[in-house]
Amino acid sequence: MEVYMFRKVSVTVLTTVLIAAGISAVPASAAKKISNGVACSKLNANKKVSGYKYKCAKNPLVKSKKTKLTWLSAECLTATGQYQEAIKALADVSNISEQTATLDEELVTANAALTKTAASYDAARTQLTQFQATMNTSTNTADKQKLSVAISKLASAVLILSGSKTKLSTQVRDLESKKALLLTAPEQFKGNAKDAKASAKLLCSKGL
Repeated sequence: MEVYMFRKVSVTVLTTVLIAAGISAVPASAAKKISNGVACSKLNANKKVSGYKYKCAKNPLVKSKKTKLTWLSAECLTATGQYQEAIKALADVSNISEQTATLDEELVTANAALTKTAASYDAARTQLTQFQATMNTSTNTADKQKLSVAISKLASAVLILSGSKTKLSTQVRDLESKKALLLTAPEQFKGNAKDAKASAKLLCSKGL
């Protein structure tokens, strides 16, 4: 009877131990499942789980010198990369006053050149019209030949000045557009950075 009871108790204890071991093994296995935020040890290691790619790296969103290595999904890494680019773009326009001053200097130079070129263009056209009228009324062959040569040169000058005037006008418009965009850039880039950070946080959520 005592032997029977001993065996019964032993079987019960053994069963309990095996069940406990099985129960304790489940969390250990689950803890190793790869997803965002799960600790890893080998930097830049890559894993593929259910068709999704993961990489062992430090999360750029965690601002700490002791940031640990964790598994991060490809989507998370792409989103954090976009966020970092948005932050860099925002930093690039932080010195807006200096950039605006440079554009203002370029605008002054371009406008001055445009004004000078426009004046030369108008003067050349006026002179060309006058020489043409004089040649039409002249009866002196030598004078006509001289006027013809002068008119030809003036026509070439008008053509060149017209092209220069067009280029300078385009340059002035471009500079004005750049200045307008620059003045609105900080707020625009700030909004872009905010949106990029929100997306990164979402895609880097633990468990994804």
